[in-house]
Amino acid sequence: MFITNASFKKKFLNVFFVSFLLTPYAYAGLNKWVDEKGQTHYGDRVPSKYLRKEHSLLNDQGVTLRTSKAMKTEKELSESQKKQKLKAVENKKRLIIARKKALRDRVLLDTFTTENDLVIARDARLDAIDSQISLAETLIKNDEKKLSSVKNRIASIEKAGRIAPKNLHHEIESVGRQLENNYAYTEDKKNERDELVKTFNQDVVRFRQLKKAKHDAREKAHK
Repeated sequence: MFITNASFKKKFLNVFFVSFLLTPYAYAGLNKWVDEKGQTHYGDRVPSKYLRKEHSLLNDQGVTLRTSKAMKTEKELSESQKKQKLKAVENKKRLIIARKKALRDRVLLDTFTTENDLVIARDARLDAIDSQISLAETLIKNDEKKLSSVKNRIASIEKAGRIAPKNLHHEIESVGRQLENNYAYTEDKKNERDELVKTFNQDVVRFRQLKKAKHDAREKAHK
């Protein structure tokens, strides 16, 4: 039995009244659904083609007892699953960050007693990096001089109309590779130094916060 929206009130009451008089059992309810044109329909059963769409069950007073939500299409399910996976990945990232932060806080409090301890540790690390940079720069200067000397030897030999030995050309290639490696090493160490300074500055700020929170907690406990 299907009823259009326009005649719902009148026919619904007639149907209920007749059903109440002629049947010994309670009224089972009326289903409501909307077709693809947006037209609302009522009936004792929902057509199979609309079962996947949103539909509702009404009581004898026309009040909605329950609503069955529209089932998602395969495309919608796929998109939903993708969103859930992305959300899970983001939650995992946030959890890892939170754990790292908590671990860093514990290390700061367990390793350092005062802010000056942090400064001493920072300076020791910086001194070590500066020594590595200084050594690399010394090697670079020596290799640059060596490379210049070999090039001058080759130029002098060729100027005299002779062919420079292959070992001199091989030496240029070898020294050139050493220079490239030391240039890259020096650059990496300078970046490491900058990152170290940045990290220690952040640690000092965080150390102050943790110490203050710890102090405030003790003060609160003693009140």
